[in-house]
Amino acid sequence: MIVSQYNHPVEKSGNKQESQFSIKASAQAFKILSDSLYSNKVQAVVRELSCNAFDSCVEAKTDTPFEIHCPNLLEPYFSVKDYGVGISHEFMMDGYATLFHSTKNNSNDTIGGLGIGRMVFMAYSDSCNVVSIYNGYKRSYVVYRAESGFPTVTLM
Repeated sequence: MIVSQYNHPVEKSGNKQESQFSIKASAQAFKILSDSLYSNKVQAVVRELSCNAFDSCVEAKTDTPFEIHCPNLLEPYFSVKDYGVGISHEFMMDGYATLFHSTKNNSNDTIGGLGIGRMVFMAYSDSCNVVSIYNGYKRSYVVYRAESGFPTVTLM
């Protein structure tokens, strides 16, 4: 989704000293952005990961629907599987691991665009598995909250 930019004029007088705000990466900041945003954590996980799967299918121009597996007694796990474009190893290690980085903010054909939905699982769990098939290579990753509190991606 194309996210509107803040391009509004500001009138100033004189030459004043200024300093722009920034965000310091910390375990607490990641916890707020991946956990504290959601009032219904289970619903948020299902919604955000399903939207990402939908967006991947849109990008791949496929009509094959994505699949959701809900936990049950025999298979007590949640998963979302799509038939979209996949995630390159380079993006997984750099772009995926960078909050507010999005490949979807130049099109209104996709739902996402803010670059924080991928971390939603941390509202419910401290780790998840990500499997990607990209250009004929299948890679498995574990994304988890490390001892330091920082989210971490590990190629398995």
